[in-house]
Amino acid sequence: MALRRYDGGAGGSRPEDRNGSASAGLRNSRPGAGAHDSPGHPGTDRTAPEGTPLTTGGHWVFPAAVAVFAALCLSLVAWNSRMPTAQGLDAPADTFSAARATAHVREIATAPRPSGSAAHTRAREYIVRTLTALGLDTRVHTGAAASHRPDLSPIGADSRYADLRLENVVARIPGTASTRPVSLVTHYDSTEAGPGANDAGVPVSVLLETARALREGPPPRNDVLFVFTDAEESGLLGAQALVAEPGTLPPDTVVLNFEARGSRGPSLMFETGPDAAWLVSTLAGTVPDARADSLLDAAYSYMPNLTDFTVFQDAGHQGLNLAYLDGYTHYHGTGDTPGRVDPATVQHQGAQALGLARALASADLAHTPAGDSAYFRAAGWFVSYPLGAALPAALATAGLGLALLLRLRARSALTVGAVLRGFAVALGQLVLAAGAAFGLAPLVASRHPEFAHYYDIGGHGPALAGFLLLTLAIGSALALIAKRWAGARAQVAGAALLWILLSVVSAVMLPGGSHVFVWPTLGLLSAAGVLTSRAGATAGGRVLAAVLSTVPTALLVLPLVPLLTNALGLGLVAAPVAVAALLTALLPGVLPVLPRLLPVTAAVVATGVLAGTALLPRDPEDPVRADLLYLWDADRRTAHWISGTPADDWSDDFLPADAERGSVADLWPGWQVPVRRGSAEAFPLPGPRVTTTVVGDTADGGRRVRLTAASRRGAHQLVVLVSGAAVRGWSVSGVPGQYADDPASDAPWELWIRHVPTRGAELELDLGSGPATVRVIDRTQGLPGPAADGPDGTRPPALGVASLGEATLATTTRTLE
Repeated sequence: MALRRYDGGAGGSRPEDRNGSASAGLRNSRPGAGAHDSPGHPGTDRTAPEGTPLTTGGHWVFPAAVAVFAALCLSLVAWNSRMPTAQGLDAPADTFSAARATAHVREIATAPRPSGSAAHTRAREYIVRTLTALGLDTRVHTGAAASHRPDLSPIGADSRYADLRLENVVARIPGTASTRPVSLVTHYDSTEAGPGANDAGVPVSVLLETARALREGPPPRNDVLFVFTDAEESGLLGAQALVAEPGTLPPDTVVLNFEARGSRGPSLMFETGPDAAWLVSTLAGTVPDARADSLLDAAYSYMPNLTDFTVFQDAGHQGLNLAYLDGYTHYHGTGDTPGRVDPATVQHQGAQALGLARALASADLAHTPAGDSAYFRAAGWFVSYPLGAALPAALATAGLGLALLLRLRARSALTVGAVLRGFAVALGQLVLAAGAAFGLAPLVASRHPEFAHYYDIGGHGPALAGFLLLTLAIGSALALIAKRWAGARAQVAGAALLWILLSVVSAVMLPGGSHVFVWPTLGLLSAAGVLTSRAGATAGGRVLAAVLSTVPTALLVLPLVPLLTNALGLGLVAAPVAVAALLTALLPGVLPVLPRLLPVTAAVVATGVLAGTALLPRDPEDPVRADLLYLWDADRRTAHWISGTPADDWSDDFLPADAERGSVADLWPGWQVPVRRGSAEAFPLPGPRVTTTVVGDTADGGRRVRLTAASRRGAHQLVVLVSGAAVRGWSVSGVPGQYADDPASDAPWELWIRHVPTRGAELELDLGSGPATVRVIDRTQGLPGPAADGPDGTRPPALGVASLGEATLATTTRTLE
């Protein structure tokens, strides 16, 4: 980015006095509106302030330096982003070995292990055996929990979850003089969709290998707990039971939670608890290859995702949450097998677990400092400062921008109107590029069936490259089209104004992530200050400006593009494209003349890359995804097929290929996710047995109702829906519900119950006035009739109606007057 000073003292001439590349038609142009006034690049006939003539190629010093420093910075980022080498079975006993850890994965991830399944039981027994063999005091804590977790609903409803038989594994290495316990936590259940080798087979194996390595060293000072929670996938219920049971997890425990949301890539520290600045510093000082950025923590707080760490954080625990997220299209699916585990990823997460465990186990944790910080990793350096400094830094940057504008306005080099026109161009580039990416992404992914489940495709790198080229084409085209309305100076100034606004807004709304705007903007404005001073007319000054403008941007902003793509998927590629558009808006400040063929060339290449991505066939190694639900309405004696995925050769045998997505609220009140549906052959199933008793009235006209629901066909999962009257409080089999509240508007109150005993589950409901309708659904895995033989290796997907796929349900309805 460059803004040049046009005055005699700087050795420059006004645009109207140019004899070089400027045309005669510019002699009476408005300041900041010239067509060829590329800022920071005076004509070759200029003289430097000292009277020394500039070289013929002097106007290329700045762009050449920008290119060189950008390449150096990106090389440094790539070098420091390398994944570690996976350690083999011959690694020293006191170190973490990915080979030893992945042996555990192969034992655990043999089949889907939802809570209560036979595979789930085998995994728990294996964990207990392994920890006991290491000499750890290992116990299985049983309990029950009920909680309100609407963000976890597979059907989009305001759902609650309960589990009546939870089994958490807790192992302990006692400390010699414990000041505060440290817990390494993960969950050992998986979804019903796949064997869960990564989620969370790898974190389980990481903790087992970390426990083994810790035992090889001296006894820790502090107690170290290894916690394996139950039923994380069905409502974070195992963690809820742990925090509700006094003494199992002391309230001052430091929690380190390990997760997986993909199948490869680095393990990122993406969430912290309260007053975690000291923990972040410990991570950075202990694990040289730690990947941590407060932008992740700040952005995650706005997302609907939940992990066990949510429960521990709500209970007041300090700690860190770590996960890897690349390879998302195998998450919660049949492809999440031991063969999809990346040993380098296991090594990276294991190094973090062992390093943090050793550091915290040996530290004095009795008195830890308060406060949070903004932090980031720039190539090989870790930077941290108090979070409260984010807004002052952004305001100081805005002040510098204002001072620079007033300076240039006083010298008639820019006007406020020109800056606003440039701002409109920069904003237009961002909106057009992001909008095009958002609209084209589904088309590019149309031949990839996994996009329907994940809004991403496997190997999205070529598609990202195509969208970045499209961004370059749109940005350069708009810059050329608008050059007579807003010249280069105005366009760069307008882009700088956009960066300043983003700095201030992010510092207010997302202080932990504001550094990605504040420091690059500060560098850009500092470079502008150099280029509009006497130093800007010298080669050395331009090289300095190139350093100031390029280094912060290349180290902080460019790595965001692949990170955002991995985190959000191709369906939201508009986000990384918007970041790229912020950079292309600065091109007129870098290039002396913007090539007219640049947008055409970039557009042609982008079209070829995106078309090639769209035409690539599906990876034959990825299994076909099946998603089919059979629902029998025992009251109406009707049967229905339901699917949340697009038509395929298998599901077309049961559902009309042209079935449009629509509502099933008439069958399942509260279901909000659109699905395809069709009538099914009747395979009558006995509906759940439901009894209701009014046990008392309340002063405001409500009543307390006892409801017992049981499956007549041995199902261990029930869904209870109550509509018509408000549910003001509830408990299930004596376990009080957390966060009892009534859904908004007319949506039904919904509770999912697992591990229902044969005698059934007993609910106590505090209902408001008016009649209430109770609908009970029982659920089992498997499909009836010809649908029982699905495609080889298929399981239901993770998104949409994931936890309902390949399930059989029957319903019973009762009305309470």
